[in-house]
Amino acid sequence: MIETGEVHLADVNEERRRLVLVVSTSSFHQRSNRVLVAPQIMGAPEDVALPWRVQVDTTVFAIDRMRTVPIERLLERVDRAPSTTCAAIRRAVRFIA
Repeated sequence: MIETGEVHLADVNEERRRLVLVVSTSSFHQRSNRVLVAPQIMGAPEDVALPWRVQVDTTVFAIDRMRTVPIERLLERVDRAPSTTCAAIRRAVRFIA
């Protein structure tokens, strides 16, 4: 079962695969067969301070660039964010919405 806060390597229909942070809940995944993800970004460290950016270890994810992908596009789980980061994900989504 895929859960909020997991980091996966995903095929997001680009030239290469990239890391994504799962933002959606397992109940959404079960009903839609899709996952709402935030992509990894490469950028300046000061970008982390933006309220719509979330950091997991040394990787920064852009909540403001979320999109849905089919579940089968998640290729492998590579990490799991701590519960404090999952709370930051919810705050970032609320900041945008």
